[in-house]
Amino acid sequence: MMAVPPGGPIEICFSFDTTSSMSSSINAVKQNVQEMIQRLQTDIPGIRMAVFAHGDYCDRNRSYVTKHIDFSTDLKELCDWVKNVGSTWGGDSDECYELVLHEIQSLSWTPGTQRALVMIGDAHPHDVNYPDNKLKLDWKKELEVLAAMGIRVYGVQCNASSDERTNNFYQTLADKTAGRRVELQQFSNLFDFIMAICYREQGAEFLDMYEMEVRARDARMGLHADVNAMFGALKDGEGEPSTSSSADKGDDPKSRTLPYKPALKKKPSLTKVASITKLKEKSGSLFKAAKTISKSKKPSAVDRKKIKLLALSYQKMKTLRKLKREAVPEANFSLNRVQWSPWERVISPIKPDEDSTWTERYRGRKGYRKSTIFEGKTFPAAVYEFSMRKQSDPKRSVTYCKLSTGFTSARCWESRLLSHPDVRSQVNRVVGLGYSVFVRRCLLNDSNKDTIRKSLPRYDYAWKRVSTH
Repeated sequence: MMAVPPGGPIEICFSFDTTSSMSSSINAVKQNVQEMIQRLQTDIPGIRMAVFAHGDYCDRNRSYVTKHIDFSTDLKELCDWVKNVGSTWGGDSDECYELVLHEIQSLSWTPGTQRALVMIGDAHPHDVNYPDNKLKLDWKKELEVLAAMGIRVYGVQCNASSDERTNNFYQTLADKTAGRRVELQQFSNLFDFIMAICYREQGAEFLDMYEMEVRARDARMGLHADVNAMFGALKDGEGEPSTSSSADKGDDPKSRTLPYKPALKKKPSLTKVASITKLKEKSGSLFKAAKTISKSKKPSAVDRKKIKLLALSYQKMKTLRKLKREAVPEANFSLNRVQWSPWERVISPIKPDEDSTWTERYRGRKGYRKSTIFEGKTFPAAVYEFSMRKQSDPKRSVTYCKLSTGFTSARCWESRLLSHPDVRSQVNRVVGLGYSVFVRRCLLNDSNKDTIRKSLPRYDYAWKRVSTH
């Protein structure tokens, strides 16, 4: 299990400008919000997230000015809120960022936590004397309050322009709170921006690992300039994320600027693969190499070796981040909205009374099995999940998954679905310990097969990883 950060559990708020020029930002997140939150909850124990969405004061009577969901660890609650939040219109070039900075102070921040705000926008706040700024809010003073609360602000400036006022706003957000300003030109990269910022809060080594993963993923096509620059900005002058403990004790914010500490000493790589930095020192810029390859120039032996190392690292890291299926509550399972059949008991340590559909298992194996499953209709392609449970214990552990193209010999279901020697051994073991085995399935069709095939590799099943025949 990964350790809680030294500054305490992480609380991070994401703020989205949803006006017309920025509505694509929240839409980009909607597509991957469940995967993003699940992964962060797995990799960063105890993380709590809040989300703000805002338009401008002129949206008061046609949509909303601001709306938010307070800090939560509930996957479904967070996903539903993000997926259902609408866009706004906005009016003039400035937007009500000063109001957002003010309202974020009232979230349920927990004493002793490590705090961050990711502010995603493309405009400048209103001035104090703006007519609709009824509270006469000064964004610089609101930012000072956030700094005093120990909240590090990351300014994600979208579609950065030559407007000095706007550039200064996002730079000041970072400078006054020891955060970072990063520029985003393509909304499709926002997922990587959010993940990288969260990993930076967790620790330098986590950011390094995510950078390695992304560079390996995009090695053949070349890393997008947005993402390459983002990693540079997040690591430039990198310091250890500071805690909010001094803010909780009421320290003078003027004497405390969330100071940079010496960069975290990197722990030995969990993947035992050379770091990106070392690869750069030995072989030049990875970005340059990948870019050269994308122009169809024949890769050198060094380039091929580098890409192979990164690809291996990516695969290992994907394995490290798999979610243990037996530990995932049904409410948090990414496929809980596809249509599953009810759980059906199919193997039992003892034969159920007066039930002619049960027979002894083949070849002297322990226990009894149902002669057929799903009324013998096993020919459609489907994904099957198996679980184990004792009669006296209501807790169910999901332990195995099988993608099947379908089979016609329904009585041979056990040999078709549980044929792997390791799986057979596990079934015999748990039946010998008094557990029953249950199965459920979801039929594959055009509307769900891509979702299922993409989601299943995220899970590590105890008996065996996802297999296909």
